[in-house]
Parts: sequence; C-alpha cells; structure tokens
Amino acid sequence: LDKRKPPSGYLTREDLLEIREVALNPLGQRLVDVMIQDHGNANRIDFRQFATILARFRRGKPTNELNAKEKKLLFLFSMYDRNHDSEIDRNELLDILKLMVGGNIHDEQLGTIADHTIEELDADGDLTITFEEFCKTLENIDVDEKMSMKFLN
Repeated sequence: LDKRKPPSGYLTREDLLEIREVALNPLGQRLVDVMIQDHGNANRIDFRQFATILARFRRGKPTNELNAKEKKLLFLFSMYDRNHDSEIDRNELLDILKLMVGGNIHDEQLGTIADHTIEELDADGDLTITFEEFCKTLENIDVDEKMSMKFLN
C-alpha cells in the first residue's frame, strides 16, 4: 500500500482511498476517516495501527481483546459518532444516510428516515442514540459474522 520510494512506513488517507474496494464503497471515506482520525497519528497510520484495526475484523474464535463483539460494535458506532460525544444525533445519522444513498433520496425523505430511526432506537427520549441503545438494536444480529473477514491461516 505504501508506494513511496523509499517506503515511509505509514499509510495516509490518500493511500487507503486508492484501494479499489475502499474507493468503490459508499462508506469508504467514512471508514478511512475512522481509521486515520481515531486510530492514527498526524493524519496517518503505521503498520501496527493498521494491523490492530484489521484485527477487529478477525473472526471471534478464539475471542481476544481486539476482536471481541464490543470492540466491533464500538468501531461500527464510531462510523456514525464523528463528533466523539458518545451519541449519534440526527445530523450524524443524516450524514451517513447521505453517504449510503447518495442523491437517490431527497433530503426531506432522509430527514424523515433519520427521525423515525432515532424515535425507534432512542430509549431515554433525549433524541440521540447512545452506544447502549445502538448495541441493544443489534443484539439479535451476529455481529461477529457480519463484521468479520477471513484471513489466511
């Protein structure tokens, strides 16, 4: 991934966005934001940081601190919670909805979807989704399966 001559030993946002699968993914830029801003230093990540991020997506058997279900859920939650206040508000939900659907749905419809989503998930009525509320929504989903990649043995 590091195509610099000589290799620099780190990856930048641009390096990660050159990966075809990341570039084509509607959430690719958000994924890179989480990787670089939340797990890197000085707008780049080194190999250890990159490997630690990938370890989150390793199947959970045997489970360890890196690939535990809660760590996967925290990573997913951070895709939404970009202001790092431990809550997903309407604007953060709208941002990710816009990334997922692009211009295919009008802003008014997206607002309605965001409002209904918050109304349904917000157990304490504060018009935000906490990590606990987020996890409760996903408790019947096999997060380990959905958020795992198969690595070479």
